[in-house]
Amino acid sequence: MPTQALATAPDARAIGTAVDWPKGEFLGTWRVVTLLGRGGAAEVWHAVTADGREAAVKLVKRELRRHPAANTLIVHEHDVLRRVASLRLIEPFELIDCDGIAALGLEYMPHGDLVSMLGTSPRQWLPAFRAVVEGLADLERHGFAHGDLKPRNVLFAADGRARLADLAAARPLDAPAVVATAAFGLPPSAGTAREADRFALAAVLFELLTGRLPFGPRGAADADAELPPVRLEDADAAPLLAAAVAALRARGRVEGLSYFSDVIESVRSNYGISRLGTESPTTR
Repeated sequence: MPTQALATAPDARAIGTAVDWPKGEFLGTWRVVTLLGRGGAAEVWHAVTADGREAAVKLVKRELRRHPAANTLIVHEHDVLRRVASLRLIEPFELIDCDGIAALGLEYMPHGDLVSMLGTSPRQWLPAFRAVVEGLADLERHGFAHGDLKPRNVLFAADGRARLADLAAARPLDAPAVVATAAFGLPPSAGTAREADRFALAAVLFELLTGRLPFGPRGAADADAELPPVRLEDADAAPLLAAAVAALRARGRVEGLSYFSDVIESVRSNYGISRLGTESPTTR
């Protein structure tokens, strides 16, 4: 999709708006309404158009907006999302170029993230977790690993379905693993980006089941990191926990993402779920 210049007036205001971006200003056709959150390098704003369309608009933090490498992350995320075009990934609307500062208009996700389901019954989150597995499979088919999988990067769309978000750290599958979030990362020099995604997926599954991080906030890189003993009250969830523990101990070296989808399928009837999504990848 072609880039779009900042649509505020007069022109002398445009550069200041792109750098400071106060609430109520316009970025292209989007009027900034509310700050949704900040991460390590970027911030995301809720924005609307005159006809009521909503978006989440992402750009790097103010102090980084003149650093080309930081803006490159935004462009990279847009390119990955457009190339994969999966219904299991957040939808990219447009890449906006504001005097050399990149902003990314994304599908607005109004129903929170997977963090709200940590420690609840698998009945609540099995469909969402299956969607995560399918989203990773769609990425793998295009040669990418997510690079920063964690519950906060699994968001719920207006239709209630889960989408993978925050693809700025996406990288080739066979590239060396890089730790973006310590609690979900492999130990240093422990594997490829593909294996790191599967390790993080197992860590997410462990946390969903137990409400606890498998290795604590410092993750598996901690020299003293050991999996805590866990006993689930829900016996039906035991196969899920066993799969998560085995994948964590194997450092993500499992036989494909079907390792996870198969165990999900094996327990779904225990929770009265008649069907979990198994449809082929669909592009927009």
